[in-house]
Amino acid sequence: MTHSDDRTERTYDAVEYNIDPRDKAYRDTLADGLEAALGDGAEELSDIVQGLNDRNVPGPQGFRWTEELLTTELRRLGA
Repeated sequence: MTHSDDRTERTYDAVEYNIDPRDKAYRDTLADGLEAALGDGAEELSDIVQGLNDRNVPGPQGFRWTEELLTTELRRLGA
């Protein structure tokens, strides 16, 4: 039986395949930076921001991270 709705199980993230390679690289770099900062024991937002800046992880448009910018960006990315 064929269904016309979008409940088909996918084995890949369709959105991931449709994003600009530069955006994917940015997201991957940010994820790596967050993982490193959290892995180093950062628990407070200010510590995470400092960890990203210490690792020279670029924010949107190359800006240095602030607490407000990181909060906004994580919301935008759906994290």
